[in-house]
Amino acid sequence: MKRSSSILAVALLAFTAAVPAMAQTYDFMTGTHDMRASKMVGTPIYNDHNEKIGQVDDVLLPSNGGEVSLVLSVGSFTGGSKMVKIPLSHVTMTGQHPMMTGDGSKTAMMAMPSYSYVGGL
Repeated sequence: MKRSSSILAVALLAFTAAVPAMAQTYDFMTGTHDMRASKMVGTPIYNDHNEKIGQVDDVLLPSNGGEVSLVLSVGSFTGGSKMVKIPLSHVTMTGQHPMMTGDGSKTAMMAMPSYSYVGGL
């Protein structure tokens, strides 16, 4: 009985040590730190004040090999929402959740030009 208690204690200690590391993983990251676009849709994005500014509506891959962009649904904090397009490079993947770098304030998000899908795709 004492041996099983020791094994359980070691297992709980190992799990407790792993919890902070697990808190910094994202559902869209693979074991090789690649991002899965299909899993990024719906992911909330936060600003540097830890406020949710929106969520990923889509991932845009440019046909000419340029920079990948995210389409965010923002504005629910003011009662309405709109779509905005930001470069993926403006989102950092460190910390507890993806965060927008630069001015990710509510005012800045609502001042951005609206993005719309052309062609209804």
